[in-house]
Amino acid sequence: MVGLGARSDYKSVWNRQAQDPELAKFAVAGYGDEADLARAAAETLAILGATVGYGKHDLILEIGCGVGRVGTALAPVCRHWFGTDISGEMLKHAAKRLAPFQNVSLVELNEVSLQMFPDHALDLTYCTVVFMHLYEWDRYRYVQEMFRVLRPGGRCYFDNMDITSDPGWQMFQNGAALPPERRPAHVSMISSGEELETYARRAGFTEVRIHRLPQGWVAVSAQKPL
Repeated sequence: MVGLGARSDYKSVWNRQAQDPELAKFAVAGYGDEADLARAAAETLAILGATVGYGKHDLILEIGCGVGRVGTALAPVCRHWFGTDISGEMLKHAAKRLAPFQNVSLVELNEVSLQMFPDHALDLTYCTVVFMHLYEWDRYRYVQEMFRVLRPGGRCYFDNMDITSDPGWQMFQNGAALPPERRPAHVSMISSGEELETYARRAGFTEVRIHRLPQGWVAVSAQKPL
C-alpha cells in the first residue's frame, strides 16, 4: 500500500484511483451512482450561486474537476468552463461525461499550478471536494494561483470538511485511527474555516467570507480587488 509519504505525488496517486471508471467516481465523490452525482452537482451549483454567483458571460475554471461532475451543471449556464485536474486518467472519464458540451476545455495540470493560464483571464475559479486531498502548502498555492488568473473583480470559492463540525471531527478520527504505515496517500484531511480564510486573505483577496455548509463542510468565498 502506498503510504502518506507519497501523498504529494498527486498525479500518480490519482491516476491509480482513476484506472476504473466506477472507482474514479467513488474516489472523487464517495459514491458512483449517476443520479447521486447529478444531485450533488446540482447542490454544488446552488452553493456557488449563493456564495460567488455565476452568469452566462463568465469564464469559469474548476481546480480538480475529477470526472466532470460539476462541469455538467455549470457548462450550460456559463460562457466557457475549464476543467483542470492533475490526473490525466480522471480527465478521460470527464471527457466522456462532458462530450455533449461545446464550451468546455479539459486541461491536465503537471504540478500544483495553473501556469498554462494567463494572468487576469477568468471571472470565477472554484475548488470543491479537493482540499481534503492536498497538503496545506498546496492548498495555499492553488489559492495564490486563483488570485493570479482572475481578472480584477473576479471571484473564488474553495471548501473542505470542517474540523470543528461533528462530521469533520469524525473524519479526523477515522484517519487518526489508521496505523501510519497503512494510511493511504489519498486519505482525507480536514480544515477549519479560519485556515481557509487565512489562505484567501494572504493571497490578496478581499470580501472574504466563511460559509458553514450542511453535513460538516466549510467554504470561503472571496473577490480579487478591482
